[in-house]
Amino acid sequence: LLTADKSRAILRDVETVIVDEIHAVADDKRGAHLSLSLERLNALTYAPPVRIGLSATQKPIEQVAHFLTGNSRPDPVIVNVGHKRTLDLAVEVPPLPLGPVASNEMWDTIYDRLVKLVEEHRSTLVFVNTRRMAERLAHNLGERIGEENVAAHHGSLSRKLRLAAEKKLKEGQIKVLVATASLELGIDVGTVDLAVQINSPRSIAVALQRVGRSGHWRGAIPKGRFFVTTRDDLLECAALARAIQQGDLDRLIIPESPLDVLAQQIVAACSAEEWREDDMYALVRRAYPYRDLSREVFDSILEMLSEGIAAKRGRYGAYVHRDRVNGKLRARRGARLAAITSGGAIPDNSL
Repeated sequence: LLTADKSRAILRDVETVIVDEIHAVADDKRGAHLSLSLERLNALTYAPPVRIGLSATQKPIEQVAHFLTGNSRPDPVIVNVGHKRTLDLAVEVPPLPLGPVASNEMWDTIYDRLVKLVEEHRSTLVFVNTRRMAERLAHNLGERIGEENVAAHHGSLSRKLRLAAEKKLKEGQIKVLVATASLELGIDVGTVDLAVQINSPRSIAVALQRVGRSGHWRGAIPKGRFFVTTRDDLLECAALARAIQQGDLDRLIIPESPLDVLAQQIVAACSAEEWREDDMYALVRRAYPYRDLSREVFDSILEMLSEGIAAKRGRYGAYVHRDRVNGKLRARRGARLAAITSGGAIPDNSL
């Protein structure tokens, strides 16, 4: 295994950074994490790497471009070829009255209709919103068309099982793959004829990404069907279909200065090398989400990281040594391990 220092040495030569499907991170804390990582990479490389962002579903495109390039830099170059494509879309409404929840009888009609659609196409991708629903749907479809023709794909499955499911769909060994968001972004799943969404995906971009998994060959038109199970679903899917027809997109809201992500990145940066406080503040301000971060708030984060957090059992979490005389920051014992084991923006415990 490479040590962290050897890994950093490899990164010094990076010339280009490509952020694919940038809309998927720009509107949450993972995006803030990424923007700080890009600034840290900038500080490490011999020459600032060129940043390229790609997405078919971003709005407002100018703001997303600035999010990618950061602050105090020349304006980004935007290449906008438009996101509107010819799509074959329809909303599937069960033959029973819609209520606030779906009955077992209604689910039976949905499964039967799905089987009919699966049999009319070479390969079908069915998207659901939860892992539990993915398992339930795969089980019920398997009972109807044979378990060997159906597979599930979601985040609780091991990578090995997910790759096996993708391979089966690509090679035509199964007729239908039931998936959560684990399969919506950029994974090549071969020639999928039909993409189905069960319940509202709650986002125009998600709907477009999921329907766009189908029709991946020259001249093909992506084909999508939205299945509604409740009255709320019907309203949302009707609004969704209308928005897509009009070429509209959800507006991304980029989080302002997430401080938990900032604290984490400061610990990570200091565990790699010593920093001057002023240099660290300047670096953080160059990341788009932190463009308005005040020095007072930045200093309060440094104070927390150097003094620790007061709890019932005493203080803990003092990861940074702060030399106030010389204005320098360096890691305390345990900082590197904390940074490596706690990396990311999805907490796995209450701390």
